[in-house]
Amino acid sequence: MLEFCADLKVNRPVDKVFAWLTNADNQRKFDKSSLAMEVLTLGSWQTGTQFREVRDLGGRKVEVLSEIAELELNKRPIIRSKTGPDWLGTWLFESENGSTRLHWTRQMITKGLFRLIEPVIGRQMRPIIQQQFAQLHPLHENTLHSL
Repeated sequence: MLEFCADLKVNRPVDKVFAWLTNADNQRKFDKSSLAMEVLTLGSWQTGTQFREVRDLGGRKVEVLSEIAELELNKRPIIRSKTGPDWLGTWLFESENGSTRLHWTRQMITKGLFRLIEPVIGRQMRPIIQQQFAQLHPLHENTLHSL
């Protein structure tokens, strides 16, 4: 199993950050490997909401179906894959003097021959994730201030 994590402080209230990050239209703005995201379940996000993404994985376009496994409003969404590699992604939102402390983790469970190349996958993904979170800082300053 591979595990990735990142932490970030956003100078906006939890409810604003939560609303922005759980809006499918914003997915591509902070996740550069996400080419498109479509929510398949009508209504606001809740446990069981399903969505389809097209992702760029190493230069290949891959369609991934996922669902919200758990959702605590303004606190924690947990998203799990339904197709492709088994993964579970968790965002934890904590209020910190009017700002938001974000803690993100992703666990990926590889099977079969992919288990043999876990170290390679980890070495490739870690810098991409670090870059993604580094790019979130200017994004929230320029985008979330209008919320």
